[in-house]
Amino acid sequence: MNEYVWLFPIIFIFHEMEEIFGFGIWLNKNMSMLEKRFPFIAKEYSNYSNEGFAAAVFEELILLLIICIISRWTDFYCLWLGGLIAFTFHLAVHIIQSMVIRKYIPALATSILALPMGMLLIIKSINVIASSTISIIIFSIVGIVIMLVNLKIAHMLMNKVSDFFRK
Repeated sequence: MNEYVWLFPIIFIFHEMEEIFGFGIWLNKNMSMLEKRFPFIAKEYSNYSNEGFAAAVFEELILLLIICIISRWTDFYCLWLGGLIAFTFHLAVHIIQSMVIRKYIPALATSILALPMGMLLIIKSINVIASSTISIIIFSIVGIVIMLVNLKIAHMLMNKVSDFFRK
């Protein structure tokens, strides 16, 4: 599993870099469209800054690295697998987002490239871990819940860092 564990943060960084580099520019160009069609999303990103977004991604990366390290130390990979499944689901969500708004979003290219990698890594890891199906389902749900809770925390951090750099 050692060779698989560290592929997850690499795929994560690959994907998040596209968002860090492109989201601010995209948001500036598309904010009026978001305000008209998706006001709840426009409101969520009304305080956006690249610094804040990068801080949120950094926080997510730290959490991911902690999960990877704990998995390696304990040889217990179910939480890691749940996180990988949640992240791979997140990639699919980006593809769907782009289809819904009928536009490129900064996350689409790397989501298209990383989704098959994530799915292959999931399949290979399930074969190596050899956990029960119920265990995989439970840890997938746990991974998705952790991801959603942490997304809220990351957005709060993004707003705090954005405020800090604006002052």
